[in-house]
Amino acid sequence: MSDTQSGSASPPKASRKTVRRVFRWIGIGLLSIVLGLLGWDVVTFDRGAWVRDFEALEAAMAKEYANLDWMVEHRGVDLAMLDRDTRASLGSAFSRVQAFLALRRFVRTFQDPHFKLTKGATRPSAPPSPNAPPPEAPSAPVATCAAAGYEARAVDYRFPFKKMPGFTAVREAPFPAGVAGELGVIRIAQFGENKYLTMCEQVFAAGMDDTALRLAVRAKLQDALQAAIGALRDRGAQRLLVDLTGNGGGTEWVSEAVPLFTGKTLRRSEARIIAPTCDRTPIWKGEKVCSIFGDPPGTATLEGKGVWKGPLLVLADRGTASASEDFVAWLKDNQAATILGARTAGAGCGYVNDGGRFELREIGFEVRMPNCARFLADGTNEVEGIAPDIALPLDKSDEEKIQALTAALATMRD
Repeated sequence: MSDTQSGSASPPKASRKTVRRVFRWIGIGLLSIVLGLLGWDVVTFDRGAWVRDFEALEAAMAKEYANLDWMVEHRGVDLAMLDRDTRASLGSAFSRVQAFLALRRFVRTFQDPHFKLTKGATRPSAPPSPNAPPPEAPSAPVATCAAAGYEARAVDYRFPFKKMPGFTAVREAPFPAGVAGELGVIRIAQFGENKYLTMCEQVFAAGMDDTALRLAVRAKLQDALQAAIGALRDRGAQRLLVDLTGNGGGTEWVSEAVPLFTGKTLRRSEARIIAPTCDRTPIWKGEKVCSIFGDPPGTATLEGKGVWKGPLLVLADRGTASASEDFVAWLKDNQAATILGARTAGAGCGYVNDGGRFELREIGFEVRMPNCARFLADGTNEVEGIAPDIALPLDKSDEEKIQALTAALATMRD
């Protein structure tokens, strides 16, 4: 019995040798492929193409990167040194891998979520002209919501509201809402209407083009958001908390959503769009140049609709970015809400009219750079993120998060 068990537990030595031999040859084969690819990369590498595209990128950034002046004046980025270091790295590179790493280091120096290096795309590298004539023919109708780029994204809470004592769900998707005592909570997971596939399917009709579908979805979302606020009010909520944690932004729909949460007239500086009046390329030599913006900004206004008129709280974190930072800024600048949580992502304004694209034509990459910037009431560029009025330990356990929120709510009540 024992001999039989022993024999079945161990494969013959010849079999083990065969397995090792097979793995050895597989390893050798893979190594040969890797070495071959590296060799091909070195032999075919065109250093001049990378340098030319880098020079073109710097020229484009000087006149199209909305946050460039802020990076120099407030973050202390030394553009002349950065230029020298990147040129030296590209000059000593002998492969695409090395050149790519040098270019990636250059881009990451700015620590701007909207300034990024991506795989090349066949799109224009400059914003479309605002004076461009309208298309001669109307947009073609979309076939389905999925074909139009709509997708389903998770909308549930990230913060553990459901573990709060007495929490009761009042509404589900697209805007989960609930009450815990006198506190009403509503979750807005995204501000991009194309992230709400189910809502799109509810309003879709044959013959709709992209614009008509987008506006119909946005109107449907507005109705759903207003209904969720009303449901919380009807359940006795005295204070309302809007959960924007992890909300990475979206579209100008945010300017329609904000007024639902206040009855006040809100004002803030308009977003500033790139409009340089001089040759700014000497900025890479550390020289003074004209501003990347044109005329001073005007004042933007939102009239509150007062669907919610009581005390308002907004919960934000490092994942709160772009359009959701606009939501936070409107309310914070006008003292219309108390901001809880952590500093926001610092993505800021982003891309107007799908602009802010620059194609590195020779090496096949694309750089996205924001062509607009938003500034808070104190003059701070949103790229620095928006600090909360009351910090919460969002990186702690669920129990600690709830305790901190409960303590903050008690303080505000007092």
